[in-house]
Amino acid sequence: MEGGLGVFHIAVCDADIKGIKMICEYLQELWQEDFSVETIPFTKAEDLLDSYKRGGHFDVIVLDVAKDGFYIMDTVRNIRQYDKNVAIIILTTTEILTAKCYKVDVYRCFSRPIDKEYFLTEVSVLLKRLALEQNIYYKFANERGLSKVKLSNVYYFESNMRNIRICENSNEYIFIGKISDVENELARQDFVRNHKSYVVNLKYVRNVYKDTIILENDEKLPLSKHRSKKLRERLFNYMKASKL
Repeated sequence: MEGGLGVFHIAVCDADIKGIKMICEYLQELWQEDFSVETIPFTKAEDLLDSYKRGGHFDVIVLDVAKDGFYIMDTVRNIRQYDKNVAIIILTTTEILTAKCYKVDVYRCFSRPIDKEYFLTEVSVLLKRLALEQNIYYKFANERGLSKVKLSNVYYFESNMRNIRICENSNEYIFIGKISDVENELARQDFVRNHKSYVVNLKYVRNVYKDTIILENDEKLPLSKHRSKKLRERLFNYMKASKL
């Protein structure tokens, strides 16, 4: 499973399989607006929470309240323990449940029967907002599920065969991918390819020598001769822009 930017992962949790199918079909129509959407169905809130426990991540969660509003509100509170920022959309049957759901920090509530056009319009607005924020994070998937890391915390990406290691100051994550794909995905960010096996965050480059880069945490990375000029130019421009 590979990493990258640009795909929105939307969990749809509904005890009714037909309800899941309907919402997923609605969401797939967002492809017409150039949104890359992957829907992940759940028939039990417990399974959704288990996915978080395994390191999963979602951009949006659609929860059907059905009759047990209190149960779903507990689910929202549990989700917030793992992800304080995920946008949660609630599907309800009564206005009373709608009022209660807003008390647990949800993005929107929709009453059944769902107005398809209004639903897709609101989700589209949400995804456009998330798209503007998306360059802040790098998303990836491995055996633990879907995850994301804040780019400003990443020191570098390292490739070892098909394994990509994301290195922060005190944490690391591994997924299967290509370092060339990482380089292309981060071309507009403050990351640059310094070696055939590395993409480094300019934010943490302290010194550049002939064939070595010293990071702020004193770690040393190799610097290829044919990549040296570009890295030095990018670093100079980055430091210049940081002083403005």
